[in-house]
Amino acid sequence: MGKTLRSKELIFSGWTLVLLGALFFLPFLGGVHLFDWDEINFAECAREMILTGNYGQVQIDFKPFWEKPPLFIWMQALSMQLWGVGEYAARFPNAVCGMLTLALLYRMGNHLHGKPFGWIWGMAYFGSLLPHLYFKSGIIDPWFNLFIFLGLYVFILGFWRRKGMEERGPRLGSILPLRECCLVWRS
Repeated sequence: MGKTLRSKELIFSGWTLVLLGALFFLPFLGGVHLFDWDEINFAECAREMILTGNYGQVQIDFKPFWEKPPLFIWMQALSMQLWGVGEYAARFPNAVCGMLTLALLYRMGNHLHGKPFGWIWGMAYFGSLLPHLYFKSGIIDPWFNLFIFLGLYVFILGFWRRKGMEERGPRLGSILPLRECCLVWRS
């Protein structure tokens, strides 16, 4: 009985979602050429970092490039040092972001409403189309989105705890993003 329960817990865990993400996000990353302007520029910035050894300043065509923060380009440069310069290495950080996102969704859902909710939350995200496009790309957006989502999550949790709203919190947590979407849509 105990062994069966443990195997079920392992199957419905965040690690299973990470493994699923690895199976779907990692293969064939380098199968298609970099096609988006951003993909090409970020990969070129990472390549130039490796070439010049200058990791303190992002550059393109060996001139300063100030449009984006350097964290993602550092990740691409590290990936290129591990896997070699190419499409696979340029997209690898986003595949890792995808696996991390699935694990975090499971943990957050588990924290809010228990393991079944965490599993459903992770699988619902995994089952949608956009993650499969984003996490197989070489653009910076998946990491931006993850950090923004984490910031909102921590902010809302802090707000609930400060106001003693742990029980009413999930309703507020669904209203705030909806309100923000409407404000952005109106402007």
